[in-house]
Amino acid sequence: MLARTLIGATALALAATTTACSDKSSSSSGSTVLRISGAPTGPMTRNFNPFVTTASVNLVGGVSIINEPLFIGNPLKVGQFTPWLAKSWDFSADGKTLTLGLQSGVKWTDGQAFTADDVAFTFNLIAKNPAINTTGLAVTEAHAEGADKVVLSFPVPAFTQLAFVGLTYIVPKHIWQSVQDPATYTFENPVGTGPFMLDTWSPQGYLLKKNPNYWQPGKPKIDGLRYVVYNSNVSANLALAQGELDWAANFVNNIDKEYVAKDPANHHYWFPPISPTFLGLNQTKPQYQNADVRKAISLALDRKKLVELAEQNEQPAATTPTGLLPQHEQFISAKYKGVELKQDVEQAKALMAKAGYKPGGDGILVGPDGKRFTMTLLTSSAFTDIITMYQVMTDQLKQIGIEVKVETKATAELIGNIFTGDFDATGVGPLTGAYSPFDVYQNLLAGYLTKPIGEPAFADSIRWKDPKTDQLLMQYASTQDPAAQQAALDGLQDIMVEQVPAVPLFNFVAWSEYNTKNITGWPDKDNPYAVGSPVGPGSVQVVVNLEPKTK
Repeated sequence: MLARTLIGATALALAATTTACSDKSSSSSGSTVLRISGAPTGPMTRNFNPFVTTASVNLVGGVSIINEPLFIGNPLKVGQFTPWLAKSWDFSADGKTLTLGLQSGVKWTDGQAFTADDVAFTFNLIAKNPAINTTGLAVTEAHAEGADKVVLSFPVPAFTQLAFVGLTYIVPKHIWQSVQDPATYTFENPVGTGPFMLDTWSPQGYLLKKNPNYWQPGKPKIDGLRYVVYNSNVSANLALAQGELDWAANFVNNIDKEYVAKDPANHHYWFPPISPTFLGLNQTKPQYQNADVRKAISLALDRKKLVELAEQNEQPAATTPTGLLPQHEQFISAKYKGVELKQDVEQAKALMAKAGYKPGGDGILVGPDGKRFTMTLLTSSAFTDIITMYQVMTDQLKQIGIEVKVETKATAELIGNIFTGDFDATGVGPLTGAYSPFDVYQNLLAGYLTKPIGEPAFADSIRWKDPKTDQLLMQYASTQDPAAQQAALDGLQDIMVEQVPAVPLFNFVAWSEYNTKNITGWPDKDNPYAVGSPVGPGSVQVVVNLEPKTK
């Protein structure tokens, strides 16, 4: 997710650290309350609205545990989905109608029955309120057919939207039907269908207790989830190393030494790549509208050095100019197989000269308009690893005459700036992971999903506008024919390589540090049933598979 695409920063631990220490969690007298740290947000606001992506509880990670998705895609396995609130899904031949079959016997945590009316209501709510349509669903109408079947209608073939239909968090109609504005509604006392429900709350953290009426028989097998909030990775990592956390989504300096070595038998981590991260250049800024400039910026970067110094290789460098992930290898065009991103400072300088830039007296390039080429890199003050990466990037771009300034903001403010286009350059990537190569390109480049500067764009936040790109995306989305889809992907890869609308940086991973001392059932590279992070839709898969170790 974007909130963890750029993580780090220096600050003091909150009082939540003391809370975590006093909660004995899975190590005390048979209790199995997991202590969890998601993104470092600082003190939270009590709002469990699943449609507000910048809400701190969404960043911390408990939303999918309370408001469950319909089904869950696996970014590690293209086309794999796990049934959840929906047990089946079937498209019409033209892809404009999707029929969902729902689980039976599901109840909301206030005791009312979960039905198809709730699902239809949720999708109609999204259709009527673009501000909460964070995945760009083109659904126009939804209606229930009985208690356990819902039919969704789309104006165009929606085969490629399946993953995002599945990831939609369903809300109870009997509560939300009276909400005036779902984008600003403060959902203080959440009612969901999930395995856990809210017990206690404070701005420094909250406790979810077991849902005694959960619809999956015998689950969950653990007693609760305590989400603990920190100001930064620094304070969170201290708690993690000292055994005060059971599950975290952190960048950890020298992780083998600072975490694993503290308890090699029980301290583990797994960081599978789930989403490419790009240096997003705001296409409304004149200096980034020249393809030669964008190519030069890409050629100036030594990505291996960036991830070595900033990420200690915990997040792998992007290697292919197509911007795709290792699990997308089969979809890479023949002409780009084996082609790798490499630093070439001299070629970068030549491209900047071709674009009309000349070195000034201090070596910084000056354009035909007489303006210095200055790039402002925006990130969060909590993201220490990305701040380090930007500092290294500053030196690398200076080699070709680009002056770089690094600007930091609070995490939620950063995300808001990215959505509204209020940035010069920043890290961008799919919010919930890339479930297919198409997801990578639509999220990054779909001009038909972007918005004017000042309005939130949940896709194409760089404001790339290119009719050919949109045509190829539509071509892919309108068919299930693999050959036709690959032809569209080939064209999109040509655009990525030849025009460099965004600069591939590294492959964002699903951060997961976990303690096996008292709990089993964690996903890992040998059992990748979910990506493993405590943040995101797959986290509900994990918590229902965890169970206490038998003594």
